[in-house]
Amino acid sequence: MLNIHAIEAAMLKLGLNGTALAEACGVSKEATSNWLNGESIPRPSKLTRLAEALGLPVESLLKIAEPTQPVFAYRTRLNKPVTGPLREAAEDQARHLEQLLPFVEVDSEFEPPLLKNPSLEEERIRKAANAVRASIGLGHMDVLSNAQLENLFRTFGAILVPVLWGLNKEKHENALTVYLPESKTSWVVFNLGCKRDDYKYWLAHEYGHCLTLHGLSEEEGEIFAEKFAQHLVFPDEVARECLEKIRGTGEGTKTVKDYADHFGISVITVLRAVDRLSEQLWGAKTGLGVQRFYASWKISRETTPSMAYEVFGTDVPTSKDYIEKTEALYKTKVFEALQNFQITEGGRNPAFIANALKIGLGDAISHSLYLWERQC
Repeated sequence: MLNIHAIEAAMLKLGLNGTALAEACGVSKEATSNWLNGESIPRPSKLTRLAEALGLPVESLLKIAEPTQPVFAYRTRLNKPVTGPLREAAEDQARHLEQLLPFVEVDSEFEPPLLKNPSLEEERIRKAANAVRASIGLGHMDVLSNAQLENLFRTFGAILVPVLWGLNKEKHENALTVYLPESKTSWVVFNLGCKRDDYKYWLAHEYGHCLTLHGLSEEEGEIFAEKFAQHLVFPDEVARECLEKIRGTGEGTKTVKDYADHFGISVITVLRAVDRLSEQLWGAKTGLGVQRFYASWKISRETTPSMAYEVFGTDVPTSKDYIEKTEALYKTKVFEALQNFQITEGGRNPAFIANALKIGLGDAISHSLYLWERQC
């Protein structure tokens, strides 16, 4: 592509307008206009004439496009930026997902509904979350269902990649959002091994990343996603009502649990919301977040089912159940893409599947075999 900035700077220095440049190059004014608008590139002979007219070397007129790198949002358990092996693993997965693009139907006629000028200002984040809720017909006090949240990703155009990473993952290890700038596609990899009451919050968190990966740095994007998810699944209006009941009844722990159950989220998500609001209104937290509260929560977690159990009735489904049921539930095209990738390669490729889904080779071999047999 042409280095438009260098050309325009040389024209300004020499006092050339479009007409004069066209005459010097022996072309029409329309041709030079197309060059400067990036709509066409001059043929080699005309490129030489252009360089002579501007007094520049030919190579300076050409701008070599740098390969676009995937952008991803991923964090460790301690909410620290990914470094070293973890970053390399995330980048490797992003590169493998990128290779599936030819096998995924992407609507290139429309831009994803990205958030304009994303900001970390609390009020703007709250308004963004409320706007998303309103777009699907939810009032402030309504419960956001899993189905509504999942459909937001489809409306956005994100490619959902449900995976089984096991039950021992925490926080950001449960998801990875990848944005591929060249194709302007977002891939959301999420762990069905997470606890059922964490699922909605973490998926909302990844939706926040989808809206902002194009415009915020890693740390800023993480802060935005945290706050956005909180407002999306448990708006301030609900938090205020919950806080009033806590203060009025004196049954704080029970009230928090009741609201968590009703909204399908963790008691920790509710507690954080009411503590933040309490600090804003009265300068102090609710006082519920004591050791006994967290100890009780950890005990209850032992009997809280995973999303995998909700979807498959087991934490370890067969490859057939895993692929068929997630395709039906999430309308994902990723397994069809993996299947067609194998066909193009001329045979099964479990190593590629292992890297694309970031799973063990044993599971990848099973998935690869099922996808190969399914297409026969």
